[in-house]
Amino acid sequence: MKQFRHNLSTIGRESCIVFTVYHSNKLEVLKNLLVALVQEKPLSNPLQKELILVQSSVMAEWLKFSIAKEQSIFANIEFSLPTTFIWQVFTQLLSDVPHKNFFNKETIMWKLMRILPDQLNDPDFAELKHYLEDDDGKRKSYQLARKIADIYDQYLMYRPEWIKAWENASSVPELTEENLWQPKLWQALYNYTLQQGQSAFHHANLYDKFIDVLISRSRKPTKLTSIERVFVFGISTLPPRCLHTLKALGKHINVHYMLTNACRYYWGDIRDNRYLAHQAVTLKNRISRTSKIEDTTQCSLTLTTKNDDAEVGNSLLASMGKLGRDNLLLISELQCQEVDQGFVDVPRNSLLHHIQADILNLDEPGDVHETTSSKNKHEISLDDHSLMIEVCHSPMREVEVLYDHILEILENNPTLTPKDIVVMVTNINAYSSIIQAVFGNVPEERFVPFYISDCKANNDSPILTTFLRLLNLPESRCSAAELLEVLAVPAVLRKFGFNNYQFKKATFWIKEVGIRWGLNDTTAAHFSLPDQHQNTWLFGLNRMLLGYAMPSQSGLFNNVLAYDEVQGLEANIAGKLSEFLNILIVAQSSLKKDQIGEEWVCTLTSLFNDIFELDVEEEITGKLIKDLLDSWLIQLMDAGFSDTISLSIMRDYLKEKLGVDCVSHNLLTGQVNFCNWIPMRSIPFNVVCLLGMNDGDYPRTTTPVGFDLMAGHARMGDPSRRDNDRYLFLEALQSAQQCLYISYVGRSVLDNSPKVASVLITELLDYCRQGYCINGDKRLPEAESGENLFIHLVHHNPLVPFSYNAFNGERASYANEWLPAAKREGQHAEPFCNHEGLNVDIDLSINAVKLTELQHFWRLPVQYFFNHRLKVFFDEPEGVMEDVEPFTLDNLHRYQLRDALLVHVIANGSNSDSLAAFYQRQQASGTLPLNFFGKIALESEQETTLTQFNTLKPFLTDHHQALEVNISIPTSRGTVKLQGWLDERYRAGRVLYRSGKVREIDKLATWIDHLCQCASGEQIETYFFGVDDAVIFTPMCTDEAISHLKFYLESYFNGTESPYPYLPITAMAGLQACINKEGQWQNDDATKKKAKSKMRCAYEGGHLTKGEGENIYIARVWPEASETLLNKIFSIGTQVLLPLLHGEKKKN
Repeated sequence: MKQFRHNLSTIGRESCIVFTVYHSNKLEVLKNLLVALVQEKPLSNPLQKELILVQSSVMAEWLKFSIAKEQSIFANIEFSLPTTFIWQVFTQLLSDVPHKNFFNKETIMWKLMRILPDQLNDPDFAELKHYLEDDDGKRKSYQLARKIADIYDQYLMYRPEWIKAWENASSVPELTEENLWQPKLWQALYNYTLQQGQSAFHHANLYDKFIDVLISRSRKPTKLTSIERVFVFGISTLPPRCLHTLKALGKHINVHYMLTNACRYYWGDIRDNRYLAHQAVTLKNRISRTSKIEDTTQCSLTLTTKNDDAEVGNSLLASMGKLGRDNLLLISELQCQEVDQGFVDVPRNSLLHHIQADILNLDEPGDVHETTSSKNKHEISLDDHSLMIEVCHSPMREVEVLYDHILEILENNPTLTPKDIVVMVTNINAYSSIIQAVFGNVPEERFVPFYISDCKANNDSPILTTFLRLLNLPESRCSAAELLEVLAVPAVLRKFGFNNYQFKKATFWIKEVGIRWGLNDTTAAHFSLPDQHQNTWLFGLNRMLLGYAMPSQSGLFNNVLAYDEVQGLEANIAGKLSEFLNILIVAQSSLKKDQIGEEWVCTLTSLFNDIFELDVEEEITGKLIKDLLDSWLIQLMDAGFSDTISLSIMRDYLKEKLGVDCVSHNLLTGQVNFCNWIPMRSIPFNVVCLLGMNDGDYPRTTTPVGFDLMAGHARMGDPSRRDNDRYLFLEALQSAQQCLYISYVGRSVLDNSPKVASVLITELLDYCRQGYCINGDKRLPEAESGENLFIHLVHHNPLVPFSYNAFNGERASYANEWLPAAKREGQHAEPFCNHEGLNVDIDLSINAVKLTELQHFWRLPVQYFFNHRLKVFFDEPEGVMEDVEPFTLDNLHRYQLRDALLVHVIANGSNSDSLAAFYQRQQASGTLPLNFFGKIALESEQETTLTQFNTLKPFLTDHHQALEVNISIPTSRGTVKLQGWLDERYRAGRVLYRSGKVREIDKLATWIDHLCQCASGEQIETYFFGVDDAVIFTPMCTDEAISHLKFYLESYFNGTESPYPYLPITAMAGLQACINKEGQWQNDDATKKKAKSKMRCAYEGGHLTKGEGENIYIARVWPEASETLLNKIFSIGTQVLLPLLHGEKKKN
């Protein structure tokens, strides 16, 4: 710092007012220099603010907190962006310059929307006119106006002479015939602006005028007395116009440009090898065309002579530093005062510092001409992990590996804190949810505080995402699933008063009443379909509301079938749905109309307020929407745009504005900061991590529009996203103080095939292999030492976090929750139950069992054990919400239709009036396909059902009252009462039925009921009718029935203590294989082998059939059909089902 103070005093004596550029490779040094300047020469007015120009709010935040931390206070400072400051100076010095720029990009765009249609009859606009044909809603015009506004905005800053020439009706050499419309359109835009009574000043005509005024004045203009000096801090590159303006301003005001410069030597003339190769080819072709040289040696000599002055210097700096190199060249052309004593030597104690020192001193490590020996390479330690490159299979694995790396760094370096780590991501919006999932779901002892910055506003807020989604209402099908997703947003649930239970109930009702898509009858018209009421939201809501007023048994009311579930206090759920639906219908109607700006603001504000109820944390979202709409109205007013605007334009505008990065940073709050690249450029961190460095993702490329005249006539200082990204990588390399961590997806998650990394990683690795090697590898051939270094730097991570390799070696994962799974790789899972019973409390005093519980148990004993003993419920996946009306019926709906029809004809008969009434009822319920298709679907099932009804009808006469079951059964636990009721009793016996095939569980349930009936002294037959078969159980004596019930009851008690290996489908498959065609039981070895094979097939399933073992409860206990399991199933199945088979009498 003493050296800088000495230099400052020297500069002060030479010139009081000057534009000075200060170079340093360390941002901290530039910060200290700024503080020294402020302390050395305080402002004459102590109340005047220091003015500092920065590239982003993040740089301002870093500077404020860094200085305040060291100086204890840093106040009375004003930060500004360069272009904002320069315009403010324009308004102070030049007369008639308004505070508002009426040629900003947004205003230009809306002005073009206003004037472009009037220009299309000009022959030079023929291509534009052709493009804008069939421009319904003016969406094409909006998109074109935005693209033109973008390039005009670029011309104003980087090609001002073009703009000035066009305003004077002159041409420019770069203008091609197909782009003659550009100057004419600009002239029309310029004249329109004047007609609006607005200022004609813009960036293109103000800079030269401003510079001329400053240069012509020998004394400081009185209008600039409020500005004593300006600091430009940490801005990597400035447009040439800004540099010239600051240079001219430096004649009257001290301008201090604090520039981060990676190299202490002038490197504005170095070129990378690719550039030199391209130039060599170009020169060779030119020489070949213009001379008679035939000898290639002569041509090579000529090329060598031409390129003698070209220098590569450091290849990384030459390749990645074009943006900074151009900025240095522009600064050198200004011939301003430069201070270059701010460079700090980098100690060569790690590979990262070696690279930084190489760049600083313009060195190239190794020998590019040495391709066999490693003797000229620098050696690095095996313990050197200052540069790390991680190869992963997916973005999720990238973040998981990064998490382990951060934990390792914090553990091995106690002086580091999370705020010393920054993670820059190529696409933060793609990674934000993954980061939240990995870093936000860890045990408390491993939690690392983190913060995600730069996410798009609509990506980070479900409210904004939902709001934008609602703008699609006029074109939306408004399916049940789509609108339920809207309703599920917490702010929407609060608005309409839904709690979680009510929302789940509403979801169930929506599915039950047949809502599929469409708000009301007219929604289908938008898709050129006939008006349709069935299966719309209004159709389903009417069913709910009618269900509160009357039961469905009362019949139809105005062709509406009441939905019986809407009763009592829960009826208010239907009212809330009705309110939600009415708001959407009104919004859909409003959004369809083209409206002027003020009307759109009212419409959108009403929609937002009607749908959302924001809590305290969400208020910022509401303010964001309000501020955006207010600023948009001001833009329209500035542009004089009063035409109506279509929904498509309004929607595109909001999506674009809400899709920009929402810049918010918590750099100094003790958290790991995840962000995009640009805000963090040049800011030093101890650890810099780069994610998503994949080929094609970084550096990014942009394709210019076809009418961009700058694209084919590039100049020094022109903006380039690709060059900017390359320079950002170089700055990240310089910003890392201790470690640079790079990650990319280098393997396919499908087949493990390799994927290419970013070209920047390839260049960095080639650079390292050329100049560096591991300790002791100097004696090795160049290729071998390079490969060893590559293996040291590049680490390939396993596909999954529970891989054995993730915990094996020096860099073991910290995710201990995966350790048990990793240790068991290749081992068989332990059995769910490895002893006779579980250590659970068993109530031995049970003296009564309900018949319904016994029936429930025998449907699937293992599920009963989980549900009733362990209180564990494995939720089955919920069915997908249907979003199309039924055109045909699937097997489930066909069964349900047959079942409903069978119940109906049993109760009401099968005459034509009864069938017509049933059809109307089903159509009103929304379960049948529309119109004639519904009749076809019903008729296709009607014949089968009526046939079954005619079979049943003789057995359904003389209905008897239900039989009470209260049987005492002796068991190992003492006498137990089996209690329940048996209904469906007729003169012929007990008659049961289903509108499908008779299943094994149906047979067993009917058999147990039959045993209870016989044990109760009712010696009658029991019938179970299916569609095409029937099962009949004949009477038996009471003692025999009780004996059978004793076994089923004992098994019930056993099954409540541990999983009971009775699988009905698998067991029946084995038993049926042991019964020959004559119905005789066979028990020889060949039959048993056949039975085992059938059971295995039933358990495992086939290509087109689902195995019983896929049941989630069965799979949890018995994941595979072992020989032991099959033996148990066969043994128990024999005891359970064989009496049933013997007591069964089939009737076709």
